[in-house]
Amino acid sequence: MNLPFMDDATINFFSGKLTLAEVDALFRTMPYELDYINADDEYVWYSPNSWRDDQRLHQRLSHNVLGCHPQRVIPMVKQVLKMLKTEEKDMVESPQIMDGQRTLIRYYAIRKPNGHYLGALQVTENVEHICQLCEQHVFEHGVVEGQVVDGVSSASINENK
Repeated sequence: MNLPFMDDATINFFSGKLTLAEVDALFRTMPYELDYINADDEYVWYSPNSWRDDQRLHQRLSHNVLGCHPQRVIPMVKQVLKMLKTEEKDMVESPQIMDGQRTLIRYYAIRKPNGHYLGALQVTENVEHICQLCEQHVFEHGVVEGQVVDGVSSASINENK
């Protein structure tokens, strides 16, 4: 397994390479929030999205993740972390309404290639627009002459599968 390495401020992955400036810009541009908790349950990183409260999040860095949540949700946080750490689940979803918007929160176990648990990634995405598109049946517009037309270009498909 090829692991990332640093080379003149460039991270070289198996799948390509990015400069640190590009990585930073990617995280700032993503339409969702990312939060990372290490194996010791410390809140150690968050995506620097423009709509987030950087001051509040920055103050929580290096703190136990349980201290970042209201008391009423701590049992749920503990349960999610336990499921991820023990490999009961690799991903846990939690659909919620936040600020009147349908939001999907996903928690992913982050592991080394050998399965060793490194931490948990929380991905928070406002899915209101996606839900509205589904309700408007826009995904049915891929039908031509009675046949469903797949929009996949095959550019990223392994034809051997």
